[in-house]
Amino acid sequence: MAEDCTVVRFSKDHSTARIENYKNNDSPDRLSDTVYFGTFYVICVIFSIFSYVADLTLACFLLYFYSVNGYGVYFALTLTFVVMPAIILTAFNMRWYIIDNDDASLGKVSLCQWVVRIIFLLLQISPLLRYIDTLIYGLKSRYARMEHMRMTLSRRMLDEDTNGALLRLFHCFLHSAPQAVIQLMFLLMQLDSSDGNNIIREDIAVLQAWTVIVAVVSVAWSLTSYHRSVRYSRDDKENVSWSATMVAFCWHFMSTVSRVLALSMLAAIYPWWMGVVCALHWGVMAIWLALSQTSACSSHCEELLLSMALGFAYVIAFISPRDGPTRYAYLVYYLVCLMENTGALVVWYFQSSLENYAYLRYGAALAQIVSFLLAIVFLLVYYRHCHPSTAGRGKILEITDPNSLELNKPGYSKSYSSHHPN
Repeated sequence: MAEDCTVVRFSKDHSTARIENYKNNDSPDRLSDTVYFGTFYVICVIFSIFSYVADLTLACFLLYFYSVNGYGVYFALTLTFVVMPAIILTAFNMRWYIIDNDDASLGKVSLCQWVVRIIFLLLQISPLLRYIDTLIYGLKSRYARMEHMRMTLSRRMLDEDTNGALLRLFHCFLHSAPQAVIQLMFLLMQLDSSDGNNIIREDIAVLQAWTVIVAVVSVAWSLTSYHRSVRYSRDDKENVSWSATMVAFCWHFMSTVSRVLALSMLAAIYPWWMGVVCALHWGVMAIWLALSQTSACSSHCEELLLSMALGFAYVIAFISPRDGPTRYAYLVYYLVCLMENTGALVVWYFQSSLENYAYLRYGAALAQIVSFLLAIVFLLVYYRHCHPSTAGRGKILEITDPNSLELNKPGYSKSYSSHHPN
């Protein structure tokens, strides 16, 4: 069984006492002292690429059909949540490349690499290059002969994977989640049209439905992939197994489905109300985060900006801003979501006029309830059976100096366990 071991070495000279962290490599999917670029790792990266490309492609197809068929409002809203996230991600990615270029330990970047980077940045698909570099560094580390080179390439692979996962997380909250809500809102509004004259074309409706599905999958996978990548990149964190990854994905998927359905159903009846609810949710969550002091930033200004950014993300999903137990944070968050989802469900049930689509009227309501309950079930299963800190992986304090004073007494031992948020 894999475990995280913290060894405290005592010495007569107190200045030489130190703590060392170790990760035992007992699983083929773990990355620690010897990084294993395994099949499941490759599958995860490839799925990230596929979901990202599919998400953008479907949005571009929708833009084309909206423009040629005269859906001006649909086109404007869809375009806004395609262009704005792309510009923001490109700015972040360019800044990270410049910072990395100033780091001498990473080596010099060739002119050819900079040309490729600029091309991807201009095309506004910068996360894709991060994933490609992850695969390249992973393959190189797999076949590197020298141990030092293998570890260097493995660390570059982890860095690129984590950066790509973070960019994708930004992309999903700025692009995928809004697109899912907007396109499902358009679809429900057309079906709820009482006169029946504004029913959208069937081919566009199918494209909207696929866009919603892919966007929801993208959000769920981006959350799962980000938490997994962060744990792989940190030496003080246990890695997430493939089974835990699947359970976490099901949890995030069901939670996202419930949230998107609730917001879309409310928006289909009262679009402005949905905007007010999201704005209030954003404000409350941002204030809550600001008061909780995440300690993730060096200044109050940065702390406030982080709180505002996470507050916006919390409209769809919860992301832990710090290490430590998160059970009460999850409890508060999901209670708030339950109240909001229930309110949206009541409005949908009594105000929607889908006489010809009764199966859709009741089916959407049932799907929203079931998906929320399943999200809670998968959340409990993950933290009870799949989370690394609950799978028998504790921190062990080992005393290596037999001459220690109090610690050398018979029967004296000390151990502790730590809680990880992700």
